[in-house]
Amino acid sequence: MKLISVTGENVPPSKGGSPAETFDRSIATYEENGEQKTLTVTYVRYFAKVLAERGIYDEEAEGVPVHHLVALLFAEKYPNLPEKRHYINDTDSFTALFEGFSLAAFRDRYPGLIGHTVA
Repeated sequence: MKLISVTGENVPPSKGGSPAETFDRSIATYEENGEQKTLTVTYVRYFAKVLAERGIYDEEAEGVPVHHLVALLFAEKYPNLPEKRHYINDTDSFTALFEGFSLAAFRDRYPGLIGHTVA
């Protein structure tokens, strides 16, 4: 997998009073077997606070937003899943993505693609 870009965003509110403003989306674009692919992972925004509260990862202290990491961590953990859009609504599944996570090691693996400031 050759990483091309990684980004994240707040999910825009939808019609019908949906609580969509409580979700974030992480997006990774990469090349695999000569084909460009995009992986999208949508998750409950509150999970970023859970990571900080549990001492797993604090985006405020580290300077890199959680939504810039999730899609890459998901792709590394589940490389053979055929679906390219995923939704995580379970705290344990989300925190499991960060098991053994090190921002320094991540920056070494993906130089130049993981920013240094919270956006």
